[in-house]
Amino acid sequence: MGNKIIGIFLLFIIACNSQLESGSVSEKDGIITIKVDLDSVKEGKLTDYFEPEIAYLLLKEDENPDSQIGEIEKLIGYKEKIYLFDSYIGKGVQVFDRQGNFLKRIRNRGDGLGKYIEVADLQVEQDTIYLLAHPGKIIKFDLEGQFINEIKIPVMGRTFYYDVNSKHFYIYSGAKAENLVSEIDHKGSVLKSYFSSHPDIFYRSMGDRVNFYSNDNGFYFSRTYLDTLYTFNQNKFEPQIIFDFGKNAMNHEKMKEKELEMDEKAFWDYFQENSGASYSPFGFSNSKFILSRLSTGGRRIVSIYYKVNKTHDLVNFDIINDIDESFNFYPPIYQLENDRVAVAYRGPTLYNKAVAKKQTMSDEDWKAYQEGKGKDFIEAAFYAKETENYVLMILKTKK
Repeated sequence: MGNKIIGIFLLFIIACNSQLESGSVSEKDGIITIKVDLDSVKEGKLTDYFEPEIAYLLLKEDENPDSQIGEIEKLIGYKEKIYLFDSYIGKGVQVFDRQGNFLKRIRNRGDGLGKYIEVADLQVEQDTIYLLAHPGKIIKFDLEGQFINEIKIPVMGRTFYYDVNSKHFYIYSGAKAENLVSEIDHKGSVLKSYFSSHPDIFYRSMGDRVNFYSNDNGFYFSRTYLDTLYTFNQNKFEPQIIFDFGKNAMNHEKMKEKELEMDEKAFWDYFQENSGASYSPFGFSNSKFILSRLSTGGRRIVSIYYKVNKTHDLVNFDIINDIDESFNFYPPIYQLENDRVAVAYRGPTLYNKAVAKKQTMSDEDWKAYQEGKGKDFIEAAFYAKETENYVLMILKTKK
């Protein structure tokens, strides 16, 4: 039932037969293969990929304890508001305006209609807030947080995607599920299942941050260790982008053998040293880029695929900040909307970055920096130093 995940050997055959090559990227029959050469990793600069401006936005903590943020699991910009899924303290959705003022929290913990034990994922589409929640439901709210209705679902949900074209939900159930993805309608019926368990694939349980990426005409699906992004097309998932790691690719058969032979700690140590390279869906997709991470056994690498000209860069994890030179940081992982993306730091962390920056400069240089290109960074850092809430560093992808 459903599609089987394409085996590593098949992906390799497809990659080898690809034509129309351009650098590390080739395409055949609409399937893009990216040949990943780990020796080609370079330093990346923010202005290589983003417009030369950083906007700092403090998500303010006020006297209302509901405004306190634990961990940002997901961040969505929609119309005049920012919707934040807090998986730690809030256990729900916090809503801020575009100036960072806290507006409200949507938190219906409990048992019964419209209530949940835990939230798994968040999506906002067509003026509706959708929460994927445990136990087994999708809860709908309007943009003001008023309960609309709920849909009971018969599968475990870890992440999900609401497709506005088909009006269906696509729910990822985790590595141990009989099928990775289920297509579900608004009645909660499973219409179809996809990616049935494959005995040749290493499925170690992972807390995948992002399994579904938006695409211009729909969405992608992937998960850690698969090395493939699939698109949903004509009622089926089809390979769209394949990452070919060659001799550096993860040996799935060996990983499965070692996992059975070793206890948990021993296997984790072995895995860290011998896992090889694979794809890690942790980043964003918009009209310009797919930016994500690669897992390479301890080495942190960023993959940046240009959708328009179909080229690919591999860059070191900390991208050089040549915009305001505050500090180098890991690439943005939150897709706000359109061309805007964000990375988040807690207030004290940003303040400590400012203190560290000052210690490297003379008083005269610091004054010039504080009044010049570092003005927004320094103001945000000092304003946020007393709060544990987050400061968003918002960038726009290049035109």
